[in-house]
Amino acid sequence: MSIGSELTAARERADMTIEQLSAATRIRTGLLVAMEADDFSRCGGNFYARGHIRSIARVVKADPAPLLAAFDEEHQPAEPDRGRREERAELKTPTLHPARPRWPLVLGAILVGLMGWGMVRLFTLPSDVEANASRTTPTVAVTTPTPKAPVAKPPPKSATKPKAPVSNRVVVSLKATRDGSYVTLRNFHGLRLFQGLLGPGSTQTVTYPGSIRVSLGVPGNILVFVNGKQIQPKTARFMITPTGAIQKAT
Repeated sequence: MSIGSELTAARERADMTIEQLSAATRIRTGLLVAMEADDFSRCGGNFYARGHIRSIARVVKADPAPLLAAFDEEHQPAEPDRGRREERAELKTPTLHPARPRWPLVLGAILVGLMGWGMVRLFTLPSDVEANASRTTPTVAVTTPTPKAPVAKPPPKSATKPKAPVSNRVVVSLKATRDGSYVTLRNFHGLRLFQGLLGPGSTQTVTYPGSIRVSLGVPGNILVFVNGKQIQPKTARFMITPTGAIQKAT
């Protein structure tokens, strides 16, 4: 019996339609029909397919372990050819060559330095007349008083301190535990900010300048943090205001 047939039989034993199962698991009806037909290519990868199988099994009261084991046997990732990888690694190994001293360049640099030093000495050496004049001519030192710098007055102290601007942005972080859950985040007008399945241990953070509506498929598997503080929502659907307050979703 295939995985899709077992999912169909479990749904029928639970006396649920495709639409009822879609509403309970937050999985599209078209994807549920494809999974019951053993077509898991529309799930977006093995990770999401396993998450959908867990969600379906939890809703229809079935054991997900045999289903996941059968799925892993049928969808094992192919290992790349180890021999080809080693061959490519050998081809990419760089060849090191011993460094050879470049003596002509070194000697040329020394000669250029000596010539430059000689030219500097030639044009900067004082003549005999200038040397004698510098010995006999007295040097008159003129001193001028140093003006005093004006004393800067301290700025006047303001009577009231400026108020820090109040941020109207709300930061919502979701962390999945256990088997995870399907999550949907929308703004006040219904525009979707995030929608997807959070697997075990995965997190999702959304920052928005306004209210955020949160919908959790399995509230017990999701930890909710608002502006860095954990909250305990009492329902699966609720709204978070820019101030961090929790309200019932309308």
